[in-house]
Amino acid sequence: MRFFEKVFLGRWFPLLLLFIMVCTWCIQLPHFGFYLDDWIFLTGYDQSGFQGLLDYSIDDSRPVSMALVYHMAFELIGTGKLAWQIYALFWRFLGGVVSWVLIRRMWPQRKDVAAISAILFSIFPFFKHQAFPIAYYQVWLQYPILLGSFLLTVMALQTNIRWKKILFTALSCLMSAVQLFITEYYLTLELARICLIWFVAAPGKKSVKEKIKAALTAYLPYLIIFMAYFVYRFMVMPALVHDRNEIELLRENPGFLQLVLHLVQLLIQYMTESVWGIWYRSIDPANLDLSKLNTQAALGVGAMIMGILFLILSRLRKKQELFPDGKDSQQILLFGLIAAVLGFFPGIAIDKAPSSTFIYHDRFLIPSFWGISLAVTAFAATCLNRSWLKTVSLTIICGISVFFQIQNSANYRYAWESQQNFQWQMKWRAPDLQENTAVLGDAIIASFMGGWADGAMVFEMYGKGAVYKPTPYWYFNMGGTDYWQEIREGLTLGYDRKIFETQIDPENVVVLTKPEWDRCLWLLDEADLKNPYIEAFMRELIPHQNKNRILFDSDYRMPPEVFGSDYRHDWCYYYEKGAAAVDRLDYQTAMDLYETASGLGYTMKKPVEMTPFIRAAAISGDWDQAADWTIAASYEPHITWEYFRNLWELLFRDTADSSEREAAFTKITPVINPPAAN
Repeated sequence: MRFFEKVFLGRWFPLLLLFIMVCTWCIQLPHFGFYLDDWIFLTGYDQSGFQGLLDYSIDDSRPVSMALVYHMAFELIGTGKLAWQIYALFWRFLGGVVSWVLIRRMWPQRKDVAAISAILFSIFPFFKHQAFPIAYYQVWLQYPILLGSFLLTVMALQTNIRWKKILFTALSCLMSAVQLFITEYYLTLELARICLIWFVAAPGKKSVKEKIKAALTAYLPYLIIFMAYFVYRFMVMPALVHDRNEIELLRENPGFLQLVLHLVQLLIQYMTESVWGIWYRSIDPANLDLSKLNTQAALGVGAMIMGILFLILSRLRKKQELFPDGKDSQQILLFGLIAAVLGFFPGIAIDKAPSSTFIYHDRFLIPSFWGISLAVTAFAATCLNRSWLKTVSLTIICGISVFFQIQNSANYRYAWESQQNFQWQMKWRAPDLQENTAVLGDAIIASFMGGWADGAMVFEMYGKGAVYKPTPYWYFNMGGTDYWQEIREGLTLGYDRKIFETQIDPENVVVLTKPEWDRCLWLLDEADLKNPYIEAFMRELIPHQNKNRILFDSDYRMPPEVFGSDYRHDWCYYYEKGAAAVDRLDYQTAMDLYETASGLGYTMKKPVEMTPFIRAAAISGDWDQAADWTIAASYEPHITWEYFRNLWELLFRDTADSSEREAAFTKITPVINPPAAN
């Protein structure tokens, strides 16, 4: 019993919180990578140091402060993906610990509420993008700074020692200013400090007037900081740089009634997502597939955490009453509701609904996570009338949160695997690229990517500490309508967004299709003019292919801390290496690579992936082997006959006539004629 008291109600609680977070994330953590805006920060720092981060912070309307925060983080932990994942989770964990200390300090009798609310905050289920370690790092950094500032405010009010009161107040003000000047995520949540001051400073006063005066006097230094930041953020800063997060509701200038109705609608949406949407989407049956190992693991770990918490709480209930209703619980419930609503306002101000159906809009609910966690826990303590019901309800909520995070994490594991497939297959196929080379692809590289993320990733793959203005490497997604006018009219390919400025001549391009589960990355050439497995628009790009941009003999290595030191050597490894060997005219190496792959049990994913080996055999004079490999690859002759006919026509064009060649051609005739002619 003593152990359970220490681990839940005592000083060992941070170890329990750490254990729960490790179970929730760390199994899949090594398989996460970088996504979307992560690549801007990473490339900005890795290619241009502090200047890159500074330029991005200005572009993101957070001049200087964000750059300093990120530069210190990069200098501390480097650019390793695992280091960044752990670092981002550390700040979330620290936020939970500080919340636990703060609630215990404010309401010493409610150690149970402090513990459960800290657990819930640290694994809160609504936000889906914890795996973005760099892009949202500053958001998790700000939480413990803000909550730490709240804690110091309470400590200053609770002490009668003058030097401590001054020290705690000064440190609290400093932390308040620091977190405000990083980003404006918690601008309105800062006002929750007034409630804490009221609960601590006002009870000893007799009249309401005295209570208000005492609270305002204590809040005055924080109000000065708040107003100073308000003036800077909404008056000074917009005059210096473009404000991408300006208050949309004021800019649109609606009528008063329309504005009020719109605000009410947004507030209802935020409250609905907080009360119902979060939990429904966490256990939405449409997203459950019990046949998947990941879902089974999520259920198992969620049930385990739920069981551990239930065991702890059940044992403690035998010795003391947990989660009793009373004034403390009611105060925490009221404070949690106020903090949650205050957390809604930054998103409301820029007219963003928090629904998780918009893939990145769930971030607008982050400032309310702490308040919601407190409110949910205090609601169970206050409104449920039986001790066992409170215990069961709170443990189920924690179990659901763990389940959601594990289930959701699989999406990022798969997305990083897709990126790794692209990164390494392209590296094997094109070991290095000349500067000012554009990569023309058929689609977004992976989930949680696209646009500047794809381009920044390719820049990081081949950049060597190069400046990013002009950006020397870029990925252009040709699957939409963009860039086609430039291609067709021979104009410069340009991309100018975020910190990147790309201007690349249209002849300096390589054309490829990204890897999929059923095929490797393909660097296209003449043979692919009849490739049945690629889109028609990609065939239009083939005449623009310029393999001279590839530096086949370069010994350049991608940064291993970002991309890893190697990747699995499956069929695609041997295919890409073989294709590169053919481009280097090293035909024997290509054929040896095929024999090695075959000996390991690897085989083509698509018939066209035998092309480099067929070419190597034919140009080496081993026409019989080229014919055999062509026949072996023609297992879908109804769609590949034209492709292989075109390939052999190209081989005939590039080789001398011989009896072996004629015999081989006769041998493959059945598979290169239209099916109707056979």
